[in-house]
Amino acid sequence: MKKLLLVIIGLALLGLGGYRQFTGAGVSAADQMRCEQQVRAQSGTDAEALALLLPNCSDVGIVAMMEAQASGDDPQATARRISEANQGDLTAHVLDWAMIGAGLAALAAAAAAAMSRRRAAA
Repeated sequence: MKKLLLVIIGLALLGLGGYRQFTGAGVSAADQMRCEQQVRAQSGTDAEALALLLPNCSDVGIVAMMEAQASGDDPQATARRISEANQGDLTAHVLDWAMIGAGLAALAAAAAAAMSRRRAAA
């Protein structure tokens, strides 16, 4: 029974952490669209700037930078906004990887319990 519970918990943590890490983008679709519009508005027809910035609109730091530029923030406020966005993104990644690690640990504990029971029976 304990092994089954460990397997269920392990799979749930592994699945949730993996889902959040690998499919949950840190930037919402609305924020990404707004970032792309701001990049196009600021870059105009500069193909090099568009090629550099548009693919990065899925990065929370770039989104924060573009929002700061659009709102006319001074350099310190812009840096603070980017830093806060990146710290929040880092915290989310740490939490996701912690869930993945805890899920793997639970699965390893279930496997170890199953192996020790087999050795005891033999």
